[in-house]
Amino acid sequence: MKKDIFLSTKKNIIAISTSVVFTCLIIFAIITHALYSSKVLDNVDRQILEQKNIITEQPSNFDYEGSFGEGNFGPHEKDIESKSLNKMDVESGIKHESFDGKLNGKPMHLPPNLIVIIYKNNNFEVMSKNLYFSEDDLPMFPTNAEDEIVTLTSNGYSFRGTVINNGDYKIQVLANIDSEVTSLNRLRTSIIASLIILIIVAMTLSTYLASRVIKPIREAYEKQVYFVQDASHEMRTPLAVIKGKLELLAHSWGDTIDDHFEHISKMMSEIRGLEKLNSDLLLLSKEDLDLTENITNLKLNNFINDLSEFYLDLAEIKEKTFKVVKPKEEISVQWDSDKIKRSVVILIENAFKYTGENGEITLSVEDMNKNIKITVKDNGIGIKEEEQKRIFDRFYRSDAVRGQNISGTGIGLSLLKSISKNFGIKLKVNSKYGVGSEFILMIPKMIK
Repeated sequence: MKKDIFLSTKKNIIAISTSVVFTCLIIFAIITHALYSSKVLDNVDRQILEQKNIITEQPSNFDYEGSFGEGNFGPHEKDIESKSLNKMDVESGIKHESFDGKLNGKPMHLPPNLIVIIYKNNNFEVMSKNLYFSEDDLPMFPTNAEDEIVTLTSNGYSFRGTVINNGDYKIQVLANIDSEVTSLNRLRTSIIASLIILIIVAMTLSTYLASRVIKPIREAYEKQVYFVQDASHEMRTPLAVIKGKLELLAHSWGDTIDDHFEHISKMMSEIRGLEKLNSDLLLLSKEDLDLTENITNLKLNNFINDLSEFYLDLAEIKEKTFKVVKPKEEISVQWDSDKIKRSVVILIENAFKYTGENGEITLSVEDMNKNIKITVKDNGIGIKEEEQKRIFDRFYRSDAVRGQNISGTGIGLSLLKSISKNFGIKLKVNSKYGVGSEFILMIPKMIK
């Protein structure tokens, strides 16, 4: 089983990207919860503070009944408290001349959501109407409630409240916050559910993006592996031939050069092949790196005539048919003459190379509005469908070609692809094994 060397890298990318997204979501959730929690209780706290300010501004002879107006307290508690106060006032001879129990002459109405519980000398006096507490079941405030608004729980209900000391009186002001607590709980549930969903989505997207990131690296690595394998294969044969001939010469130390001229000639031929291989590689590397262009105005027919003249003669020598089809009208183009010529020559030479005796090769040129379509077609050995994806890889040559001992380095089509990419040339291949091949170049008339 082939080992996936990029699997650990892919897992690391997924883990890192998911961790970053998860951290950002957690921070966002914390900030959202904190902001919402502070805002949701603002209205309640503001009402409590307003009531606290009103109460703390009153003198010590605070009259809760007159101050809060009618209807805030239950009638039973009011009657008890009124009798108690009247009795104490009579006994002490105190008259409430400094405060008439009203703010600016008007009674204060207690907001319906607030609960006021009044103690005098730490003894319960009276409590506003509510559904949560009774005289036998009063809330217990923490010790810090006199300095700030606190949250407390009683009988399963949640409240916000504070304690106000005014002379002999201690007043507890509370507000039920069950709806606010429920809202916060819903927010927490929504945040947790959203985090789970978003993490799943993040992991899915991370997996997809990691695959997309790894894909070009994997392709480049595989091309490098194929390149090394094919290059080794191309160099192995000539090196083996040279080594064998040299070993033969080494054991024939008494012979003359004329005796082994054939072996020396064979070695020279293999060396020339290696030199061409090296030259093609240098040319390919320069084409990959050198993007300089020498764009000139050309007459298309003159360009085709100069290019095809040599191959018309070559076809007669090799007993093959070479046809040239070109437009009758004169067409002007702006091309890099050397590189476009090299591209077409690569296709023509391959057609000659892979076409047997009495083979037919056709070079056709068509005017396609903004492009020139150049087609090189032959009835040679063709290319298998599964091999067509790799014919542009460097050094790649099919097993069928190697088996027929057809010379070549596998560099030509790689060079053609590089030139096509640099000049915006569209390249298409149609081939059927045993029938022939057709290569199509769509070259812009005006290369920029």
